[in-house]
Amino acid sequence: MTEQEKLRPIRHCGTQPIQTERLLLRKFIREDAADMFKWASNPEVVRYLSYSPHQSLKESQKILKSWISAYRDPAAYNWAIELGGKVIGSINVVTQDDPCHTCHLGWQIDIPYWNQGIMTEAARAVIDFLFDRVGYDRITSGHDVRNVGSGRVMQKAGMTLEGTFRRCCYQKDGSIGIRTTTPF
Repeated sequence: MTEQEKLRPIRHCGTQPIQTERLLLRKFIREDAADMFKWASNPEVVRYLSYSPHQSLKESQKILKSWISAYRDPAAYNWAIELGGKVIGSINVVTQDDPCHTCHLGWQIDIPYWNQGIMTEAARAVIDFLFDRVGYDRITSGHDVRNVGSGRVMQKAGMTLEGTFRRCCYQKDGSIGIRTTTPF
C-alpha cells in the first residue's frame, strides 16, 4: 500500500462552529460588517496582507456578502473569530490541494488583541479541525518576514519553519516580498 493510499479521504463539511476556551469560531453573518470594518480598515492590521484597507463600511458589507455566499461550497472554510460577542478577526483556508491532502491557512486580528495568544488559540483549533474532521495531511501557512507576530503564531501553534522564498511576490507597497512557509 502506498503512502497516499493510507490517507483518509478528504471529507469536506464546510465552516463549522468551533468553541475554544475563550473564542467562538463561526461563520460570518451580515451583522459582522461593522466589526469587520474596524479591523479590515486599519492599515496596520492589513499591512502584510494582499488587500488594501477597506475604505468604507459598504466595502466590508460587499466582501461579507461574497464570503457568506461562498459558504454554500462545503470546501469553504472561513471563520469569524468572536471574543465576548465581538468579531475581532478571521482565520481561513486560503488555498487547498485536495489530491495532495494539503491546505494553506491565513489569518488577521485587530490590534487590541495582538500578543494575547488569541490567534494561536484560533489557529490550533482550526488546525485540529482540518486534520481530524476534514482529513488534511499537511497544513501550511506563510508570512512576510517583516511580520514577526504572524511567524510567532505559527511557531506557537506547533508549525515548523520549512523555508524562505526570496523575491516571491510583489507587495501592494511596490516592494518584492520575502515569505517563509511553515507546515504542520
